[in-house]
Amino acid sequence: MHPLAALLWAPLLLACGDGKPGAQSKSIAAAFENQSDPAESARKAGEDMRRLKERVEADRVAAIEADIDKAATVPGSLPTDIKTACTDMRTAYDAFVSRRLAGDKAESEKWAVMKGVDLDPTQEFCVAQNNLRFAACQTQAFRTAPPGVARDRAQSLIDACARKTGAPTRADIKDAERKGKTLTPS
Repeated sequence: MHPLAALLWAPLLLACGDGKPGAQSKSIAAAFENQSDPAESARKAGEDMRRLKERVEADRVAAIEADIDKAATVPGSLPTDIKTACTDMRTAYDAFVSRRLAGDKAESEKWAVMKGVDLDPTQEFCVAQNNLRFAACQTQAFRTAPPGVARDRAQSLIDACARKTGAPTRADIKDAERKGKTLTPS
């Protein structure tokens, strides 16, 4: 071999190995030792995904609850009589649901026919509480709840107002009924 060719090939030969016999086979063996069980890796990835989904769902629920709490505020000015205040609440509740059903003709039609099933007892409960702050808070909550607060969270809006104004919540009423007690309006 020509001496110049030997000089050109020497760096290539040295680059292919570290010069120690068996070093390459040891590094290959080490790579196989560190290889994990595919079933274990899949199980761990599944667990990580489940925890991530739970965290995302918890964050979503917390954001909705924060929106509910923010919407459920007592306005600065209150209505003068409870019946008018509860009628205003009923109108706001109806508009709250109607906005959420605006894109669904069938559901909107059902709501138009069946809304009394939800609105009548809610209005009666409002009047029975005889609490202008509670009625005004509900009206405010239904008017200002962001779109992320779904129709099925209407009772959560009512309960948030109850907690803020001293009226009984749905849980308070059920607990009292279970104990055989009656709650007096606030």
